[in-house]
Amino acid sequence: MRGAAKIAVWVVMLFGAASVYGQSAEAFRRELSLPDSLTGSSVRVAERGSAAEVIYMHDLSGKPSSVSGYRVRIFFDNSQAARNDSAHAQERFRELFPDIPSYRAYESPSWIVTVGNCSTMEEALILQNKVKRSFQTAFIWRGEIPLEEFLKEGDNVPQEEQVPEIPEENIEI
Repeated sequence: MRGAAKIAVWVVMLFGAASVYGQSAEAFRRELSLPDSLTGSSVRVAERGSAAEVIYMHDLSGKPSSVSGYRVRIFFDNSQAARNDSAHAQERFRELFPDIPSYRAYESPSWIVTVGNCSTMEEALILQNKVKRSFQTAFIWRGEIPLEEFLKEGDNVPQEEQVPEIPEENIEI
């Protein structure tokens, strides 16, 4: 049963990515509300406020100022040259991906560089696939991410790459 659910999710993502890419949230909601031609089913999306407002209110409530999230670790080493190597890795990453935040830290006994602020595993997988072309040892790291990192200017969520449209004559059902 689990395998079937995974396959269904991937099929929806594959075919949905081409039609959803570049649409506004409102246009996407309208499209979801239209009945499906095969099943007649539709989706109703209910939102209550923005994510930024929720995070801001959460911060004012005195609750913890971090949330469980994901980043992609592109460097992890404890050799004598690790300090300089980590700085070079971060610099290289910033040149290749200027819109994605990077973080360099020393966690005894290792220097590490992590990138991105992902709230879901799916976002982290997208980012890992994007980064892995340049940093082959990249892996997903799960941990606590300060809420203010999500509020910083810019969109830190990696976007899926555009899926090319498949001509209808090439689609077999």
